Amino acid sequence: MELLPVDKLGAREITSGMIQFGVFFPWVSAPNGNRVFVKVIHEKDQFLQTIQPLSFELTHSIDPTYGDYWSTQVNIPGQLAPPNSAWGQLGTYIYRYEIHNPNVGILDWIVDPFAREFGVGKLSAFTLGFQEHPWSAIASLVGWVEA
Repeated sequence: MELLPVDKLGAREITSGMIQFGVFFPWVSAPNGNRVFVKVIHEKDQFLQTIQPLSFELTHSIDPTYGDYWSTQVNIPGQLAPPNSAWGQLGTYIYRYEIHNPNVGILDWIVDPFAREFGVGKLSAFTLGFQEHPWSAIASLVGWVEA
């Protein structure tokens, strides 16, 4: 059994501010007229009616093992920010996928099955500028003993 290529899936910051999105959607292919978009918004803006998520179209390709693969890269600081929004700032962004199908219409609010983080409302998320926390078994024991 082949393992899923997790380095291609979900949302990952590949360089400072550049986010790579990748998802497998079996039987959702571009030759059948489908289009896939990722809608992204900073979590500080998600409940503000005047600020809408930005939408980015994904490119379709065929993975030899798993089939229909959709991906794109988004340069968060390089996008025109909506007025009065937190777009471009470090922090958590939430996202969802949207599929445009010529026979069904628009399927919105598709959570990323490969997301590494989740935000309010069970939406997929990523953290721009994520810093891994150093882990030390000794430090955790000392903290536990002191508590």
